[in-house]
Amino acid sequence: MADLGVHYESQAVKTICCHTRVASSLHRVLTAISKTHPYVRKQYAGCFNDRNMRGGSRKSLHAWGAAIDLMAGSNGNNTAWPTDASMPLEVMEYFADEGWLSGGAYWSRDSMHFQATR
Repeated sequence: MADLGVHYESQAVKTICCHTRVASSLHRVLTAISKTHPYVRKQYAGCFNDRNMRGGSRKSLHAWGAAIDLMAGSNGNNTAWPTDASMPLEVMEYFADEGWLSGGAYWSRDSMHFQATR
């Protein structure tokens, strides 16, 4: 995904490890973001992470490669959206159009988090 200018801690990301069922969808979203909000893709914060959900015993959707975090620094788990978080609504809509749930839209917090729903 280096062609989309995705970066983690200022380093180019060559591949994003995600579930094969969401790969095409995620690519379309990141392509749309690269055209309108390029700074968002430069603040990639992870996709696959084999862990349980916060405070739970079930696997996180990150453990399945079906969730991604972007702009974590200004859109953390306890940062209210839209009052305090800075995730652009248009980015949230790109994900929604592809069937992804936005933490900011759904929980009014955790705006960095997007998870596939189909």
